[in-house]
Amino acid sequence: MRILITDDERIMREELKDALDRVSPGNIVDFAENCDSAIERIREARYDVAFCDIQMPGKNGLALAETIKRLSPRTNIIMVTAYSEYALDALKLFVSGYILKPVKDRELEAALNNLRIAVPQPEKQLTVRCFGLFDVFYEGKPVVFQRQRSKELLAYLISLRGASASREQICDNLFEDAGSVDKWTPTFKSVVHSLRETLEKYGFPDLLIHSRNRYSVDTVLLKCDYFDYVTGKPAAPPATGYQGEFMTQYSWAEQFVYMLERIGGEDH
Repeated sequence: MRILITDDERIMREELKDALDRVSPGNIVDFAENCDSAIERIREARYDVAFCDIQMPGKNGLALAETIKRLSPRTNIIMVTAYSEYALDALKLFVSGYILKPVKDRELEAALNNLRIAVPQPEKQLTVRCFGLFDVFYEGKPVVFQRQRSKELLAYLISLRGASASREQICDNLFEDAGSVDKWTPTFKSVVHSLRETLEKYGFPDLLIHSRNRYSVDTVLLKCDYFDYVTGKPAAPPATGYQGEFMTQYSWAEQFVYMLERIGGEDH
């Protein structure tokens, strides 16, 4: 699942993330420190579950829940608060759950097991290898891309793990001496079009997400060694784990190596 945690207290965000790792490991979890940043993330990515603290500076969690229901009706909302008096107001919004702080593992697990909206399970996925040379497979065979730039675009968006990137950000990374973005606009449009054609050919027309001049990928449709490693999912054999190499054919991928090394240091 992809999960968003919104709380103005960093320690509370981290404690909830730790609890999620215990009761439901392997999820992709993003953070927001206030309602505005949460709304921005909801606009950019698809979330299965959003945890909303009720009492925050500015807009409170109830107002945030109303906005999420409007922008992303398929997102389950679980309210988190230290005050039980908000329960009735939360239930009137038909949220999926209501948990009191400090969050207990058994209550969190019960909330995740009783979501109002079922989390969709994809019938098929692309298999992605990020450690070493980047490559994509479908039913055990390499995906054939019309253009190497379209494969690189997919690699870059996968490296962001579902977060969105602007056209400017993508051009800065993919095109050497990008300079003026306008200069690269025709090339960029051709690359996006080529990638869409390839994904449609293999039956994944919804993998590439485009909204308000920003691009991302739907991580639910991907089985990826990189995702498993970052989330601590123990499914992959050791041979497919991170060995110091990440998408080695792309120079921009070096910016992600420090994060991977840090994770490896924490695990050992």
